[in-house]
Amino acid sequence: MFSNEAAFKLTGNEHKEKSQQLTALIHTSKQQQAQELFQRALKGEKVHFSTTINHKTKKELHLYITLIPIIVNEQVAGVYAICRDDSKEKERSNHISKLETHLKMEQKPANVGSWYYDVREDKSYWSPQLYNIYGLNPNQHFTPSLKNVLQFVNRCGQKRLEKAVMEALSTGGSYTIEYTLLRPSGEERTVFEQADALVDEQGNIVQLIGVVHDITESKVITNELKQKEQQFQTIYNNLDAGIWSVDVQSNEMIVCSSGVSNIYGEDAAKFLGNRDLWESCIHPEDKPAVAKGQHQLQKGKMIRHQYRIYTQTGEMKWVKDQCIPTLDENGKLMRIVGIVEDITAEKKYMDHVEYLATHDHVTNLPNRRKFEKKLKNFIRQMKKERDLLAVFYLGLNRFKHINDTLGHDVGDPLLQRIANRLKKCVTLDVMLARAGEDELAICFLSLAHIHECQKLAAALLQEIEKEITIDDFSLCVTASIGISIYPHDGEDAKMLLTNANLAMRRAKEVGRSDWQLYSPLMDSETYKSYHLEKGLRNALLQNEFFIEYQPKVHTNSREIDSIEALIRWNHPEWGRVSPEDFIPLAEETHLIIELGDWVIQHVCKQLQQWKNQGLQIVPVSINVSSKHLLKRGFVEHVQQTLAHYNIDPSFIEFEVTESSIIQYENT
Repeated sequence: MFSNEAAFKLTGNEHKEKSQQLTALIHTSKQQQAQELFQRALKGEKVHFSTTINHKTKKELHLYITLIPIIVNEQVAGVYAICRDDSKEKERSNHISKLETHLKMEQKPANVGSWYYDVREDKSYWSPQLYNIYGLNPNQHFTPSLKNVLQFVNRCGQKRLEKAVMEALSTGGSYTIEYTLLRPSGEERTVFEQADALVDEQGNIVQLIGVVHDITESKVITNELKQKEQQFQTIYNNLDAGIWSVDVQSNEMIVCSSGVSNIYGEDAAKFLGNRDLWESCIHPEDKPAVAKGQHQLQKGKMIRHQYRIYTQTGEMKWVKDQCIPTLDENGKLMRIVGIVEDITAEKKYMDHVEYLATHDHVTNLPNRRKFEKKLKNFIRQMKKERDLLAVFYLGLNRFKHINDTLGHDVGDPLLQRIANRLKKCVTLDVMLARAGEDELAICFLSLAHIHECQKLAAALLQEIEKEITIDDFSLCVTASIGISIYPHDGEDAKMLLTNANLAMRRAKEVGRSDWQLYSPLMDSETYKSYHLEKGLRNALLQNEFFIEYQPKVHTNSREIDSIEALIRWNHPEWGRVSPEDFIPLAEETHLIIELGDWVIQHVCKQLQQWKNQGLQIVPVSINVSSKHLLKRGFVEHVQQTLAHYNIDPSFIEFEVTESSIIQYENT
């Protein structure tokens, strides 16, 4: 019946067709709903609804329609239709709905709940996640008032939270607070709450909006991190080592612990401001090696090096520095992290251990191991310079006898006196060492002529043979010296020492207090002696020994007075071996006792055979070693052998050489 201008514009009816029904404009899917609602308005009911109409210029239009019945004489005479464009409101509502859904979805994984309090209406709203944080069901009956909330807060936090809320409501400010709440299940949770007050245009506080974040897990992690950080700080500040870090691009120290200060004797702050201070402390001799290590860092390689430094007080220290490089994606060195330790005491200890391992504790001279190592270096030096080198091997005569009879209290000081005397005879380019119990070794460099060896040997023997008085004992010691020359007598340390030792033993055989130059003939004799000694052990088992009987004839009567039994050795390779070669070997190896028993037994057996053949027997003389004669049980063994073969003791004579007795006495 009637439409105003706004209605025509809203519906897009440009021709203002008054006869057109409103329901005809409504979208087909909404027409049935509109007809039903219109019928309700015709019955006198005020109706509100949203619908969609077809528009001539737009695809569709959202309208909010209110139908008001026109009542005349208590009967419905018509209906007023009030239409409002609801498109923007619809979009806003949908947007808010999406935001609310999105907010709820984000609050759950973040474990954050939100709330607001309407001051005018004295009502509060909680998000579903806030209920979860408090351990409550969103559907259960719970009024989120301040009074009810405080029941969940521990005693320590109740007053603080209440005070913060009241101040925000009275001042219009904001607050942040951390407290512990207790869920109905008894579980404790740590939460962080932040709230802001909102005011209207007149400055009145109308709302309080806040968020609650459950930080229980993060609090545990934070506490653990804090504890570990405290532990690290304790270690960091109390380590004997220093920790440092350098920004390579700016060449500045960015980290420098107190341990660095303790080592360098300089305030750590000075290192932070001046990295060059570190380089200035390095020992000048070690700077090239340290600089070489820095090049390895440029390649991203971790280095460990040891070098010397000078502290600010001038004290020299040894440090061990471990450097770890950090490169960027292009392989460029960006940062170096390092750990530096003071190893001065360790170095001193290792030097002391090294000294003990390479020096004799009695004379403080280098030992054989040290001598051989240094001799190798001397040989390399002489090889470059095409020069000669001499090794003197000194054997002290009767030194073992002095130790055994007078004890080490006399023997050790005697050896010290001799070592000190020899030290005075040698120069800086000469090395003196103790090579054995009664043996000393000396290395002389750059000999102009081999004839110099004779003068040196004579000077050494003269010093050694000077009388020495120790504890009222006047002692005289002689020595035998063997000499080998590089490169004539050997081109390595082992060969030179071996040959010098052979020459020393030959000097002892020739006559004590003498010296001998090494000769290749000594080697051949040594080779033969070695194999003879080896074969001597099997000779008795292989029946390689035999006895020759040499008669002693009376010059006047031409009768045999006695017979001398002489042992002989028929070696399978060398044939008959002279007793002068194998008897001394038997003495040294103590096989002389077994040989002596073998001779006594075979002589008695031979006498028995001669006796049984009816031949006249005469006394037989047997050579006996002093070691054999003085062996416990010697007499009993001879008696048993004589009794076994039924030989009268008067037919056996024993001979002991004077040299054998004297040699035994001197050993």
